[in-house]
Amino acid sequence: MRLSVAAGWNQSAADWRRVLGLSPEFCWGIELNGQLVATATAIVYEGEWAWIGMVLTLPEYRGRGLARRLVGVLLDLLEARGIKKIGLDATAMGAPLYAEFGFVAEQPIERWVREGERMAMPKTGVTIAACRGEALLHGLCHDSAGWQLEDGSFALLRAGEVAAYLGPIQASGVLAARELVSKIPTVGAVYWDLLPQHEEAARLAFELGFARARSLVRMKMGGVWYGLEPRRQYAIAGFEYG
Repeated sequence: MRLSVAAGWNQSAADWRRVLGLSPEFCWGIELNGQLVATATAIVYEGEWAWIGMVLTLPEYRGRGLARRLVGVLLDLLEARGIKKIGLDATAMGAPLYAEFGFVAEQPIERWVREGERMAMPKTGVTIAACRGEALLHGLCHDSAGWQLEDGSFALLRAGEVAAYLGPIQASGVLAARELVSKIPTVGAVYWDLLPQHEEAARLAFELGFARARSLVRMKMGGVWYGLEPRRQYAIAGFEYG
């Protein structure tokens, strides 16, 4: 938490625990002078593809190649497991490093924000059909408020260090997505991460009072590997999850 707070990131202690629990053998850090100063994680999905996240270095230790070393370790471990399809969301600062490892830019990804004070979260712990049998979604449901429609569309909202986090949202169409988002509290700071190539998602965020706050680039190696129908994905689960 000290590293993510120092970077101004939104991940909570629950997010850290979830990442560490999903693929512990791919969660690495570097200790110097008796303290953890850099981290990097990878979550392996279905034993076939992986997502790298939580690449963090304390400000006073940056510029020493620690992130490069950790990402290299993760890629070596994933290769040894035969996992070649790997993705990540990169900041402008991190993208050149990942390009050196062979990642290529696929598309932009954006954070949209509704400003406000920290939200009083609704009751968490929901049962959603799509979350059964899928480890990440099951864990997110446990720590989130959530809403589900009869057609299987759903949205989750969880507490963050800076703002509540809206996502993932999977919806059959814009009307379903609008109905789901209308269920979240109308006051309080909220982050919504989306793929702007999904124009309906970006338009809906704008109409509902969110503003584009930052842009990253989604990068990948290993060819085409997304398993979800992209038009249903109105919000991702988080930069650390994919």
